Amino acid sequence: MRTIKVSRKEIKPQEILYLESWGNYTMFYLRNNKKALSSFTLQIFEERLKDFHFYRVNRSQIINFSAVKILNYNPSQTSILLDNGQEFLVSRRRRKQLSQYV
Repeated sequence: MRTIKVSRKEIKPQEILYLESWGNYTMFYLRNNKKALSSFTLQIFEERLKDFHFYRVNRSQIINFSAVKILNYNPSQTSILLDNGQEFLVSRRRRKQLSQYV
């Protein structure tokens, strides 16, 4: 199993719930309620995680699709609820791609 290097730590993709952009940094939110900060941008991790069932829901967040509990899809607003209770709004631009992804 491949790992992702974040702040001198090796993290398995299945341990990641979601990633959030902090400007030129990326914050990782993990299943064990820990966080890890990386000095790489979200775009770099989007490319690295594309083979691991991750989906970019908007400009500032990428979610682990295997952690999705509820997908609320409707024409006006689409939201995703993760196992940990965190809710994400899917941007209009990404909504169409999401229907093809699922």
